[in-house]
Amino acid sequence: MPDIAILHLMNAVGDSSIGRIIQRLVRYSGDQEYSWHVGGLRGPGNMGLDFSGLGTQVVDFSDQTIGSGNLIGRIREYIANHQVKIVHTHSPLAILKAARALAGARYTTMHLATVHLLYAPGDRRWGLLYALLHRFTLYLPDHLVAVSQKMGRQIAAYPGIKASRVTAIQNAIDCESYYLPGQRDDCRSEFGLAPDSPLIGYMGRIEKMKRLDLLLHAFVPVLARHPQARLMIIGEGKSKPELEAIAERLGISHAVIWTGFRQDIARLLAAMDVYVQPSANEGLSLSILEAMAAGKPVIATDVGGAHEVITDQQTGILVRSGSSSAIGAAIMELLDHPQKRSALAQAGRNRVVQQFGVQQMVDAYQRVYHELASRL
Repeated sequence: MPDIAILHLMNAVGDSSIGRIIQRLVRYSGDQEYSWHVGGLRGPGNMGLDFSGLGTQVVDFSDQTIGSGNLIGRIREYIANHQVKIVHTHSPLAILKAARALAGARYTTMHLATVHLLYAPGDRRWGLLYALLHRFTLYLPDHLVAVSQKMGRQIAAYPGIKASRVTAIQNAIDCESYYLPGQRDDCRSEFGLAPDSPLIGYMGRIEKMKRLDLLLHAFVPVLARHPQARLMIIGEGKSKPELEAIAERLGISHAVIWTGFRQDIARLLAAMDVYVQPSANEGLSLSILEAMAAGKPVIATDVGGAHEVITDQQTGILVRSGSSSAIGAAIMELLDHPQKRSALAQAGRNRVVQQFGVQQMVDAYQRVYHELASRL
């Protein structure tokens, strides 16, 4: 019988970078030593069936019928009833709720938090208050995992946080599942794209910190030089209407493909010629890893842990944050030099396969789990 019960606590059990990381932890760790529980504070999301298929207990903590009392009481009751040894949180809200639920019970359950992003004041509405709240939550768990080496050093430098409380575990992916070159023509035909039409792509949340406005502006000179080029933006988010208006104002709407939410990411990546990540802030982007694993040359802003994956001009191209002209110049450089595009794509794929395979991440998390469980 498994001897370590772990509850992953997130805002919603949805298809997101966080959801996919947890899914990989569960799948590749197995159930011999662990019993897995995944809880959503705001609802089950759209990954509930995926987790259930892995033998994971999925719980909707917003459902008042699952226990007595308020949200904090329901979490506390669930932890006690299922003898949870480690609560693993994945957002500032989850950290706060778990810390309150565990108050007075620290010797029976440990609190681990993965920090997926260090929020900056400009990332969202009320950004300064949110960033300050986020910094405060980092002092609450027993241990912290940072998803990049850079973030680990930043957190360990905060006053009052000992370096021994922080472990850097880089995000990782199942590399081979993203490499589907044979799907290129089929996917392009779905969107009416000619085989030789340059396709630039982005995938992820459509929100302020992703700076897709810069990508739209960067695409203007690209389209002027390559009239058959198209820009594919995969995902949904609050900023989409505003960005659609920008594309209309720039006169490029006819060349921008908004796919909405999609689950066939590997197939869409196969259709692309260049992948661009224009973000103002990242932890360690799964989208970059996925695009590189798919064999696509990546242009990314030099933020977060991007430089831990991309060596500029060797395994991809890094550009300064906030510059649409730098993004545009990099795109045109790759479109104009197919040999360089191919070389960066191959080198990038090799880097990810060799250094960012999923088992490395899983093994590192398991070491943290066992160390925390040993304290109980």
